[in-house]
Amino acid sequence: MEYTAKKLLVISCMSSLAFLGGCASYKIENFDAYSQTTMPQADVMPSVEELKNKKTKIVVFNADDSNIDLAKNAKAGYSIATTLEKHLSEAGTEIVDRNIAKKLQNEIQLAEVKGKSTYQGPSIADYAITGNVSAANIGSKFYERSQWTDKKGKVYVTPAKCKYTAQVTANLKIYKLPGLAFSKSVSIDDSVSVSEETRNSNCPYSVNAQESLVRQAAAAAVNDSRTEFQNYFAPKAYVIERRINEDKNIFKLSRGTDAGFKTGSSVKFYNLEINKNPLTQEVSTEESSVVEGNVSDKVGKKHAWVIVDEVEKAGKVRLGDYVKITYEKGFLEGLPSF
Repeated sequence: MEYTAKKLLVISCMSSLAFLGGCASYKIENFDAYSQTTMPQADVMPSVEELKNKKTKIVVFNADDSNIDLAKNAKAGYSIATTLEKHLSEAGTEIVDRNIAKKLQNEIQLAEVKGKSTYQGPSIADYAITGNVSAANIGSKFYERSQWTDKKGKVYVTPAKCKYTAQVTANLKIYKLPGLAFSKSVSIDDSVSVSEETRNSNCPYSVNAQESLVRQAAAAAVNDSRTEFQNYFAPKAYVIERRINEDKNIFKLSRGTDAGFKTGSSVKFYNLEINKNPLTQEVSTEESSVVEGNVSDKVGKKHAWVIVDEVEKAGKVRLGDYVKITYEKGFLEGLPSF
């Protein structure tokens, strides 16, 4: 009965949102009616190298799980790495085979101990991600058989069961290559549960089943932090054209599906401005968000058209401004499994 109530609640919420929000349309109607218009150039125009559309190369090492027997036996560190690789691939990055970067992994470990790096190896990636599993636990709880009777006298029975829960905590670190400069630390933590009907209050659970649940918890921890990693490595494209049709604005980008720009993707436009300190005369660049939009149905491997609804802000977009995808959690992400 508990399962049915939760399921109906989720379906009800989804139906309500669909009714209130409707279905967003990313289709550009009558594309030929849009006319190209001139744009002022950005203060900082992209270089030829930046316009080559090279993917960011990342090597993801297995999180170190050697200090915790349960995590080590379950290969939780490998589960973390492979799950993270999947999400980063979806963000348009190129994953480098960790097996060809053993020397780099050793240098990262030395750099963490010494506080500096002397790595002189080949430049095989732009970033490296490593880390360690700090906790891995598994537990069980027995629930007695229960029953209840509704107003009509119908009896509902819940069989006795054991609930098994695994939790994994880890800390992952991002390094910029080739200098191994520390860039960011991300703590991940999550748990998963599974229930089985049983009359044995001792809740026996095989070693293989325990290790499988730990691997699931490790993957769930990464999934929970998916958007933090994807937004950090979000692909960047540049504005190369603007077209208008009355009060409708669309912008052409220098990258497409090869870089993760897909129909419906939420994106943000950015200006990069040059500023001069009047006291020190030092010159610096400053990033500012201009407007948001969505990738339309007009998208290819090397280009994408973005729909921008805010007319006034659309006029502030300049030729050479850059655009990044904004990754967000889906409606059902984070909900407990039934």
